[in-house]
Amino acid sequence: MVIYLRGIPGVPGGEQQLEDIIDENGGINMPYVGAIEAGGKTSTGLEQAIQKAYIDQQIYKTVTVNVVVPSRSYYVRGEIKQPGRFLLMSRVTVVQAIAAAGGFTEFANHSKVEILRGNQRIRVDVDEIEKHPDRDRELESGDVIIVHRSFF
Repeated sequence: MVIYLRGIPGVPGGEQQLEDIIDENGGINMPYVGAIEAGGKTSTGLEQAIQKAYIDQQIYKTVTVNVVVPSRSYYVRGEIKQPGRFLLMSRVTVVQAIAAAGGFTEFANHSKVEILRGNQRIRVDVDEIEKHPDRDRELESGDVIIVHRSFF
């Protein structure tokens, strides 16, 4: 799940984003407050429990908590500035996904990008897509984009 804490003093933008999974004991581990019981709670119930923990322990005077259980996501890895998992909230193409991941590193091979979709490997040439945007491919939930390293 993704947990957004908003209204945090001293943090750029006042927002912190955390990713966590519910452990085998039904809890999640939150910075400064430790374990919080999450098993069996709705996302709204968990938001309230996290907010209460931060306020009761006087970590923050006020904090807004949003919990998102991502059901649709894609992954970007390889020669990319910010690899990781990204939520698939609406239509996202390969070029948009690479931009969301911070763009290519200086070692990236723009013409050797792959999409892993189930047992398929779909080869993509981003340089070609930039010349012909209509060739950009739409991502599906679970897709993994791999940006390979250039040999030059």
